[in-house]
Amino acid sequence: MSSEPAKHETARPEALIEAYVVDVIRRLPRKQRNDVGFELRALLTESLKGRAADAGRVADEAMALELVREFGQPDDVAARYHTPGAPIIPPAHTRGFVWMTIVGVALQWSVSLPLAVTGKMPLAAPEDSRFAAWWLTYGLGAFWWPGFLVSMMMIAAAVRQAWPTSLAAWKPSKPFDRDHINRPLLGLGLAAALAGIAIWVLVAWIVVTFDNPFTRALAFDGDFLATRAPVLLIYWAAGITLLIVLIIEGRWRHLTRRIDLALKLASIVLMAWFVFGGRIFTGETADQTTKGALALIIVLILGQLAFDAWRLRSRIRPPQAQRG
Repeated sequence: MSSEPAKHETARPEALIEAYVVDVIRRLPRKQRNDVGFELRALLTESLKGRAADAGRVADEAMALELVREFGQPDDVAARYHTPGAPIIPPAHTRGFVWMTIVGVALQWSVSLPLAVTGKMPLAAPEDSRFAAWWLTYGLGAFWWPGFLVSMMMIAAAVRQAWPTSLAAWKPSKPFDRDHINRPLLGLGLAAALAGIAIWVLVAWIVVTFDNPFTRALAFDGDFLATRAPVLLIYWAAGITLLIVLIIEGRWRHLTRRIDLALKLASIVLMAWFVFGGRIFTGETADQTTKGALALIIVLILGQLAFDAWRLRSRIRPPQAQRG
């Protein structure tokens, strides 16, 4: 009984290898990441098994960490799979350099061009040739920004060559085990959920029990209580049950992740029903304020789902078989 929780808290060596591989493939072009990640993970996993067999013991986190550190720094490993770009720009920073260049020039154009076309920017040119005058001055002049960036990268490259830095041993990002659950944080979430439910129930009781301007402003609409409120109670019960299961198990499973996704999608549908399905409160101010808050929550949940989907892109999947 006492050894099971400790098991959840200890990182698996496979998770550490995956964290190292993800750190490597982030430095590669997107088209290469999946194939290289699958190959590299398989190579390191087999090497770990062989090392464990030679040692006559089960592979653990320390053995996996020693293996990946001997394999090399993520920058160096990525360079084995990808030809470096311009010598003055490290391969891992090439994409960021391009984006900084594009955004910088676009910002300067977006500010100066409207001013030039509308005549708010002084240009020594007639009205029908303002664009040409802008292009020959501020338009082309915006390319000082890429030149400035290149100059800074050249200085940085010279500094790195003159005073090379000693690289620290690679360490996995925290948390590198994505299935691990922070029980104290989840416990706070459960407490907050229960407190929110208690507040709603308390407000409903106060409104029914007392009659004054405050309670009349917070009175629930009869149709809401008859149709949408019971569905909300069912949703709350399902969400609290999931939180309790996660706190007990201490880890995500494939099933609990699917349930969590389903509950998030259900919450979006439910809150949209609240917003567009009629009044929640009889008072206009309370009703509109609540609906505005619900609309904001919908946007936040959609943002979280988009962020979760983006994070899953770094998961390593088997390469797809090429057709033809």
